[in-house]
Amino acid sequence: MQDDLATNAIKWTREYGEIYRTRTGTTDWIWLNSGEAIKEIIDRKSAIYFSRLLNSMGFEAASGGKRVVFMPRGKQWRTIRGIIHKLLTPKAAKSYAPIQSFEAKQLSVDLLDTPQDFYMHNRRYTASLILQITYGRRLPKFECDEIQKIFDVLIRFGQIRRPGQWLVDSFPSLANFPPFDLVSNWRQFGKECHLKDSKVWMEFWKQICAEIEAGTAPHSFGKGFVNSNWAEKGLDELQAAYVLGTMIEAGSETTSVQLNNTLVGILSRGQVLKAAHEELDRVVGSSRTPTFDDEPNLPYIRAMVKEVNRWRFVNKFGTNHYATEDGWYKGYFIPKGAVVMINIWGLQYDPKRFPEPEKYEPMRYYNHKLSAAESVAAADPNLRDHWSYGGGRRICPGMHVAERSLFLNIARLMWGFDVTHAKDENGIDIPVDATFGGMVPGATAAPRPFKCNIRVRSPKHEKVLRKEWIDGQAEGLKLEDISFEGAEEDMKA
Repeated sequence: MQDDLATNAIKWTREYGEIYRTRTGTTDWIWLNSGEAIKEIIDRKSAIYFSRLLNSMGFEAASGGKRVVFMPRGKQWRTIRGIIHKLLTPKAAKSYAPIQSFEAKQLSVDLLDTPQDFYMHNRRYTASLILQITYGRRLPKFECDEIQKIFDVLIRFGQIRRPGQWLVDSFPSLANFPPFDLVSNWRQFGKECHLKDSKVWMEFWKQICAEIEAGTAPHSFGKGFVNSNWAEKGLDELQAAYVLGTMIEAGSETTSVQLNNTLVGILSRGQVLKAAHEELDRVVGSSRTPTFDDEPNLPYIRAMVKEVNRWRFVNKFGTNHYATEDGWYKGYFIPKGAVVMINIWGLQYDPKRFPEPEKYEPMRYYNHKLSAAESVAAADPNLRDHWSYGGGRRICPGMHVAERSLFLNIARLMWGFDVTHAKDENGIDIPVDATFGGMVPGATAAPRPFKCNIRVRSPKHEKVLRKEWIDGQAEGLKLEDISFEGAEEDMKA
């Protein structure tokens, strides 16, 4: 299906209903298209469906068995998942507010100074945030070696994980058939990716180890992790470096993709900007910027966050769940060895629940009171806001941090700026493609680079934003005041 996935997934859901099967190579794919099916199969029977299909390219060749996202269930997966979970709990996510606020202040001023570079400003924000959490290092400029290395890893990651790209993933037995290596460079390419990625993550790891030895390491989750008993948990040094590297991979692109998708949504629906301005002017006013404390009183901004996660989702192809036992659902047989997919496109483009689903329309969620985490935990699957974070034991552990970053930055963008179409040389609006064709090819639902005008709403708004950043720089960001939930003392438990 490759880049026709969205169109086909929606079409087949409407044709075949709650559950259907496809086949790729020797593998059966079971597609779940209702909240009820997901709640019953992925959530309630997660012990059967939380493993991963063995991925010869992504997991073995290109990750050396180190990437947790591809890792099948087992002791090592549970160990690493437990480490990552402590870093990303709701309590931990709230403790990162000073970092998020500091980086958001720079993002606002970056948009004031060079608004045409919004695409990269959003990327800098997300990369700097996750690197500070993991290693205590800021990235004040997008044009730096660290960001280049991180995004080079992400480019390679996208190449190895795209469904249908590698024949060996459709026919796993080819991985053990030596003649196949004579006609395909998959193994060589994968190993080259692994060597390059390992070099990047080991450079970060070795640097913080040296800083710890010298007594200069900044306060961070990584510092606590290095000082913990990671070796006693059965991890070698490269795996430990991949634990932190995996979090950087997951956190460096996700929020920026959704911030840029939000801009596309705003440009496609003119009334969104007006409604957001009205709410922020009424609740916050023009003398200060919105904060996390304003969230309960900003239902439209909250709705914008939920709607962008429904309308677009970072992982275009969703996540697979491998069936380790035979199972049944409403008389439908799910064989052991099948891949069970949450069909996000089919679910979130269901016109019965989301009328005109192709439109970015925050009002769908205006009265939705539950957070993403609360809706995941709700017994009633109809209360689930969206499925972009997955489900079961493989649900995205970073959703608490991501939701808070999206809320804060969308609120600040809407508070301080007008977002309009860029003009061509004749003064005509330059259109922005809000269809599926406007997404980049591959595994990420990021918008293709586009142009728009981002302009501050008034001199008063600009003054507030600039003063806030000046004051923030003068005060500085004190990482030592932040409690990293998964740091050394917690990991020894």
